Amino acid sequence: MTCLQYKLLIDDLADNSLDPVLATQLKEHILLCDSCKQELEATGHLKELLNNSASVNPGDLYFEETANLIFARTIEKNDWQEQQKQKSPEKIRSEFSRALISTAAALIIFAISIIIGTSDTKFAQNNPAESPIFVMTPLEQMIEPDDSPIFTKAEQLNHIQGMLLISPPGMLGRLSVIHEYNRLVN
Repeated sequence: MTCLQYKLLIDDLADNSLDPVLATQLKEHILLCDSCKQELEATGHLKELLNNSASVNPGDLYFEETANLIFARTIEKNDWQEQQKQKSPEKIRSEFSRALISTAAALIIFAISIIIGTSDTKFAQNNPAESPIFVMTPLEQMIEPDDSPIFTKAEQLNHIQGMLLISPPGMLGRLSVIHEYNRLVN
């Protein structure tokens, strides 16, 4: 053990609350170490001073007054907690109105997005036919003979950067796109 660890045990030795094995080790160390010996003497002197000091008599009413003060604080605290639990009608109305306003705003935004999404007239202008026209082409015709990808590397990077902006964070969002981005950049 180090000297600092022995110094931590000196108070227990002065109180006779140390294990006998540790007490003998500490006593052997104190015989060899002057700083620990001084620490033991100072601790013994402090213990002697505390034992010789006179205790002050607080009086007959001290304990009764202390109990009354503690009880009074407890009652005040309970009353305060009860007042905090009871909400005023104005506060309840303001909380309800805030919730109502935020719900109405969300519904308005939802309705506007549906209206804008369903009123796309560009597709109707570009497609004069009454029914949609589907063109099927083998994928091999779209790929050039040197097996280059359908999209260029720059187009793929633009697509991935857009996905990074609009995708949610997490394993299914940005992290899955970052892998593709790193693959294309490197």
